[in-house]
Amino acid sequence: MGLWNNFRNWVSGEKRYMTIQEKNRKRYGYWKRNSIYLDNIYNKISVDVAMMNFKHVKVTKGDSTVDKWEVYENSDLMNAIAFSPNLDEPPIVFWSSVIRMMLEKGIAVVVPTYDGDKIRDLTLATGNIRFNDTKILVTINDIEKEVNKADVWVFENPKQNLTAQLHQITQLIDDNLSALSAKINDSPSSTVFGFLKFPTKVADGELKERAEKRVKDIQTVAQNGGITYLEKDEEFQELNKKISTASAEELNFLKSQLFQSFGINEDLFTGNYSEAQFKGYFSSVLKVYQRVIKEEINRKYFTKTARTQGQKLMVFYDLFDLTSIKDLTEFGYKMTYSAISSPNEIRELVGWLPYEDGNIFKSNANAVDIVKEVSE
Repeated sequence: MGLWNNFRNWVSGEKRYMTIQEKNRKRYGYWKRNSIYLDNIYNKISVDVAMMNFKHVKVTKGDSTVDKWEVYENSDLMNAIAFSPNLDEPPIVFWSSVIRMMLEKGIAVVVPTYDGDKIRDLTLATGNIRFNDTKILVTINDIEKEVNKADVWVFENPKQNLTAQLHQITQLIDDNLSALSAKINDSPSSTVFGFLKFPTKVADGELKERAEKRVKDIQTVAQNGGITYLEKDEEFQELNKKISTASAEELNFLKSQLFQSFGINEDLFTGNYSEAQFKGYFSSVLKVYQRVIKEEINRKYFTKTARTQGQKLMVFYDLFDLTSIKDLTEFGYKMTYSAISSPNEIRELVGWLPYEDGNIFKSNANAVDIVKEVSE
């Protein structure tokens, strides 16, 4: 039917409009049924990672006390990754799709389109990704094409084989949810299970017709929530339909295995997480996929000459969204005044530019060196 509609629209010149579900199914191929738990995990991780910020900079090392930083806010790279990856998607939608595909399929391939040597837009490839030493076969808009590895961005999930490992767990959870749904939707007021016994041992066509009529009458009354009757010597034995599901302890065990495989805690979904739980999530999940994005773009987009000139892409999160101003201020104070980090290194963590004399390591002005006195 879909092929016929496409052919008809092509012949008539008629434009075909798609729903968001059809668009995502066509573009990414991931609009399919998953376990509700797995979908929640994919959505949370992909959206949280997509909150990352980008900054294209050039750092020139100098003899002065501060390095010279230039920020290219309107470079073709920044326009593509941080302003408008393509006509259909803003950055957060595009990058969440990239991360989700990386989680589901283990790999995501982004194909840049160029106008000369400038990036015009970015496209997330679909279908089965196949590659050899130098080439990759990708599908874009239902068309399979061969591209050079060096010309595309290949984001591979460092956590290998997650989908295969989780299939059995999610299948067990889905089976229990389906059984529970059937149990809830099967209202006893509309369905009756049982045996109807007639006061005779003779089985003939008339008895069969009579029995079928009585059963139909009972079912009709049950569906309408009414009261029926039994004729003399008739007996009705009701059966209870029971659907067994896993116990609460068993389901909690399955869910814990599912969450732990992704390095997250269920409390992250309810907002009741502790600081330690969020730090673990940030370190083992968010920073991992942030680094995958940063390293792949840096090694594919910038030439050796550009890297020698000090050009690089900074990928970072707004630390004010991750911690309180009080904690961030205290951290910066302790790191700088213990001479572990310079002020400019702390500023770089939050995506700020350096300032003059910010490369100087400081220490507490009231500190006194303790020198062991040696008597002559």
